[in-house]
Amino acid sequence: MNYMKIDNDVVYLARVPIDADVAPGERYRELARAALDGLDLDLPDSGTVVLKANATVLFPADNRIITHPDFLAGLVESFAAKGVAPSRIEVGDGQSGEHPEDNHTWKSCGYADAIADAGATLLPFNKTAVRDIEVDGGVIYDRYPIYTAVTDCAYLVNVPLAKCHNLGCTTLSIKNLMGILGRPERHLCSPQTCDEALGEEALFRLGDSGYSVFEERFYHKLCDLLIATRSLPMPRLTVVDGLIGRDGTAFKEGRNWPLGWSVVSPNEVHADVVGTWLMGVDPEATPYLQFAAERRLGSIRIGDIDVVDLSTGDRMNAAALQAVRRSEPLMPISRCADGYYSRFRADGSAVPWRIDQVNKQRIKDGLEPVPVEVFEAQAAG
Repeated sequence: MNYMKIDNDVVYLARVPIDADVAPGERYRELARAALDGLDLDLPDSGTVVLKANATVLFPADNRIITHPDFLAGLVESFAAKGVAPSRIEVGDGQSGEHPEDNHTWKSCGYADAIADAGATLLPFNKTAVRDIEVDGGVIYDRYPIYTAVTDCAYLVNVPLAKCHNLGCTTLSIKNLMGILGRPERHLCSPQTCDEALGEEALFRLGDSGYSVFEERFYHKLCDLLIATRSLPMPRLTVVDGLIGRDGTAFKEGRNWPLGWSVVSPNEVHADVVGTWLMGVDPEATPYLQFAAERRLGSIRIGDIDVVDLSTGDRMNAAALQAVRRSEPLMPISRCADGYYSRFRADGSAVPWRIDQVNKQRIKDGLEPVPVEVFEAQAAG
C-alpha cells in the first residue's frame, strides 16, 4: 500500500456512502479505516496512544451525541495495522460520569464492549491525576490542569463527532479538548470563579465582538486550551467522526443527518474550519473560530486550506468540496424563555448566546433588545 506522508497544515478527507440517519457499526469502522489507513503517521515505538473521544454524557451511540464506539474501534484497528499494539491504546474522556438511573453507562453507550473487543483500554479520565500546563500568552487562564493520561501519552488523537452545540455552534476538535481538563476548570460553558468577579451585569453586556462578555471569555478559554495542548511534546492528530452529523443543542434537542465523511489533520483550527464548512456553516461567521483567527492560531478561510481527498491523493478544488458540503446547514440552536432560537440568522451572522440574559441586561441599560425568532424544538434520535 502506498502511504501518504501527512502534512501538518493540510486537511485530509475520507468518505463512505451513507443515505440514512442511522448506520451499522461496520460502516463507522469502514470510515475510520478510510481516514487513517492511507496516511503515513509518525507513530511512536513505545508509550500510549490516547484516543480522546467526545463522551460527555453517555447517551446511546446512535443518538449521535457521543463519538460512535465503532468509529473508535475502527481507529484502533487501523493503528494496529500500522504496528501499534492495541494494548498500548487508551480511549477516554473527562465527562459527567455514569448515571445508571438514566441508562447512561459505558456499557449502555457501547464503549465498554467495542473498546474491549478491539483490545484497547477504556480510561475515564475523571479520577486520574492532572498536571498544570502553562498557557503562553493566555487571555483568561495562564495555566490549565490537564489529565496526565494526556500529558504523558506518546501520541494524542482527538476524536470528536460532527455536531452542533448551543454555545460553541459547532463542537469539533477544539471544543472537544475541554474533556482533557480536570475539574473545576473543565466546566468552561458556565460562569467560573475567574468570571464571577466581573458580576453578572458585566458578563451579559455585549462586547465589541457583538457577543456577550461571558461568551467572549468562553472563546478565549478555548483558545487558551488549544495553546496549552499545542505546547505538549507529543504529536497530535484530529480525526472527526462525521458519518452522521447532528444539529440542535448538542444534546437531546436536534436531528441526525447523513454526512459520510471524516476530516483528518494535525491542525485543529484547520480541521474545525473544514468540518464546520462541510456541515453547511460559515467558519468565518462561527464565533470561536473568529477568536482563533484573531489570536493567529490558524486561518479560518476555507479557500486558504488545502484539502486532500484520501481516496485519490489529489487536492480538492472548490467544486469538489462544494459537492461534499451540505446545502442546508446543520443549525445550532439555543434555549430561550419561550422555546429555542437559531444561533445564525438568515444573513449568516451569529446571534448571541443566552439571549434572554443579554436582552434583560440591554433593557436594564436602556438599549433595544436583540431580535430573535423563537420556535419549538423537539428531541429526536
